[in-house]
Parts: sequence; structure tokens; C-alpha cells
Amino acid sequence: MSEIEKQETQSVEEMKLFFAVATALGAIVLTSMTFFHFVEGWGWFDAFYYTIVTMATVGYGDFVPVTVLGKVGAIFLIIFGFGMFGVFISLLLKRQRYKYQSRIDREN
Repeated sequence: MSEIEKQETQSVEEMKLFFAVATALGAIVLTSMTFFHFVEGWGWFDAFYYTIVTMATVGYGDFVPVTVLGKVGAIFLIIFGFGMFGVFISLLLKRQRYKYQSRIDREN
């Protein structure tokens, strides 16, 4: 297998991984949003806002779960959401670097 074929195969595998992680991240956001909407009684946008703020570890504190079940859900969101968010950002940056490097290679 030539070097170009190896790079293309690696690129395809990285794209598959990127879309799998993006899908998992989307599923975590939708699941968490729905969870907090029903468990905490928040509106859809407030539940979405809390999910994103928590996953990004900003934590303004304007929304706080008050039920025990909501607090347990927040713990899971922090552990899994932050982890998946970190992997997603890492893959996104790697993908951007690959695009940039490909453009540089084509120009040379």
C-alpha cells in the first residue's frame, strides 16, 4: 500500500470516528436536555442551555438541579458530557489541521 493510500485510509477512518463522536455528543445533548426538561421542569431552551454550559464546564450557576434525580443526572452529564465534548473538540481541531495541511501540500 502506498503512502497516499495509507493517508486516504487514515483520513476515512478519522472521518468515521469524527461523525461517530459528533453523533454521540448530539445524543448526549438531546438526552440531557429531555431529562432536565422533565425531571427539573425546566423549559426546553433552559434545559439545552444548562446542558451546554455544564458540558463546557462554564457553570454560571443560574440553573441548578434541585431534585436528587436531577443532581444524579448532572453528575453523569459532567462525567460523560465533558469527556465527549473534549474528544469532539480534539477531533475537530485535528480535522482542521488535516484540511490546512492538505491545502498547503496542494499549493506546493
